[in-house]
Amino acid sequence: MKTVKLSELAAALNFGLTGNAELEISSLKYANDADENSLAIAYSDKDIFRTAAQAVLTEPRILPVRKSFLYSGFGELNSAMIKIAQVLIAKNICPDYSKNFPQAQHGGAMFGKNFTAGDGTFIAPFVSVGENVCVGKNCKIDSGVFIGSGTKIGDDVKILSGTRVGVNCHYHYEFGGGHKSFCGVGRTIIGDGVEIGANTVIQRGSFSDTVIGAGTIIGNLVEIAHDVKIGADCLIVSQVGICGNVTIGKRVQIFGQAGISNRVTVGDDVIVLAKSVVTKNIRAGQKVSGMFAREHRDELKHLAKIKKLIGR
Repeated sequence: MKTVKLSELAAALNFGLTGNAELEISSLKYANDADENSLAIAYSDKDIFRTAAQAVLTEPRILPVRKSFLYSGFGELNSAMIKIAQVLIAKNICPDYSKNFPQAQHGGAMFGKNFTAGDGTFIAPFVSVGENVCVGKNCKIDSGVFIGSGTKIGDDVKILSGTRVGVNCHYHYEFGGGHKSFCGVGRTIIGDGVEIGANTVIQRGSFSDTVIGAGTIIGNLVEIAHDVKIGADCLIVSQVGICGNVTIGKRVQIFGQAGISNRVTVGDDVIVLAKSVVTKNIRAGQKVSGMFAREHRDELKHLAKIKKLIGR
């Protein structure tokens, strides 16, 4: 396992450093997913206290906690994350998913190096697979599917035509007065028994993995962004859009054309009705609807009041 010292990162990027300068890290991850060998990305004090990592990247702050810190400037955390990721990629600590890779043809499909598939798996012609991809047993991958490098797919998974799994994420950041996108260093992990409809897009993680829980069914034309965590046995209907870093519990149902904003957490057994826009955390067991996804009964009362006011 390749590592880099905090002192090397601080010197290379002119970042502030406190704590153990000799501490070595082997990955860059969001605080919730970081382990003791990671450099944790922390947006808040809560992130710092809860993370298992001993090294933290954050904006300048003072906390009574025994950890080592790399400090970006105020308002510069997002660009600092990209700079550190680029250093880790250059040192071959993190994979470079932006690079081109050779493929070999087999059975009408194209495969990158280090591809494995379990017994009983069928891969149709015109499938394109990246490097270091693992597919489990008894899976069915229809024609026209793309599977990005580093993707892990469990057993008994079905992926319909035209779907893109593990595509490079579009993590947007500002640079030189303009906008750029980062491809990500995370993977996409698909659990056992997942079904994914046609022309759906699932992005790889930016700094953590995108994970689809076992038994989840995803419809056609769904967009799932980077670093999303979806629990087991969920149902996500066609044309749903889920933004980055969203966490969705188990047995959640999300109906057509609903949208979920960045960093929202949706509890277990939630129902999100069609065309809802979820902008805040949803407690377990709630049924929500409407432009700002409030409790469904409250939304109906709200709409009734509006109709009464306008005389309809």
